[in-house]
Amino acid sequence: MPTHLRARRLGLAVAALGALGVGAAVTSTAQAATAPACSPTSLSARVTGGSAGMSQPASYVTLTNTSTRACRLTGYPRITSAWTKSGRQRVSVTNGAVMNAPTVKPSTVTVQPKGHAWFAVGAATAYDPPLVTFERITVAPSASSASFTVRDLGLPATAPKGKAFPLGVTAFAAGKPPAS
Repeated sequence: MPTHLRARRLGLAVAALGALGVGAAVTSTAQAATAPACSPTSLSARVTGGSAGMSQPASYVTLTNTSTRACRLTGYPRITSAWTKSGRQRVSVTNGAVMNAPTVKPSTVTVQPKGHAWFAVGAATAYDPPLVTFERITVAPSASSASFTVRDLGLPATAPKGKAFPLGVTAFAAGKPPAS
């Protein structure tokens, strides 16, 4: 393929990624080092999709930087509590892969103003009843002790008899989650 056509294709691909908001969330390593950690007050959270299969539902949570400055997220979100309609439930959270969600390696994600990052929360529904639906979770961005609430989670779950509900959480990823 002639060089001018390859350059044009590359330019179109970069423009398409920019239109999807992929490039808006990530900056260079130098900028990542200078951006402060994201605080709960600089982020809004919204459930933007989910997936399920083999008794393993997952919900995708998209975070938007609502501040006027870039901020960074590192590693994994910390789920500090989980709630159903009947109240707070005991959970056991594992960081790492969530079945039916893309695998995300822990890293530092710099989120520009109005940019996005996401993570997935997964559960299991193959244990004996009762089946509950987690309506909301509270989450602390990585090293922060303060938290924000993710509402309308809609994540069904069961637990081993007498034990906490097992939840999994992926690392933060740049951009928006895959379409479900």
